[in-house]
Amino acid sequence: MRQSAWRLTAAGAFALIQQPAFSLDTMESIGAEKCGRAAKAYDIEFLAPDNATLEAKVKAVVKGAPDTRSESTTLSLDGKDCTAGRCGFEAKKGQTYRLSAKTSLTSLDELCIVVARP
Repeated sequence: MRQSAWRLTAAGAFALIQQPAFSLDTMESIGAEKCGRAAKAYDIEFLAPDNATLEAKVKAVVKGAPDTRSESTTLSLDGKDCTAGRCGFEAKKGQTYRLSAKTSLTSLDELCIVVARP
């Protein structure tokens, strides 16, 4: 009896401290920027607060300054690749969009996604 109580307690403690294997950052405001530190890939979910025409952009930061070479980063919206690291879209209030950024840079400070009005 004592052994099974200990196992149950241990299992409960493990369940409380276990983190999900993959969690996405969420962005809920237009004009916001979210960044992953030293990440070669970074994904967010954007929850549209309003109906709006928006543009998402990817930005790599190297040694404190944005890297302006468009070929060094890519961005996709809901699994569809965007042109030159920019995705234009019509957001619908309450709908969630998945933005995925990737870079080929080997040393960077941050990989960021910005969602703003064009």
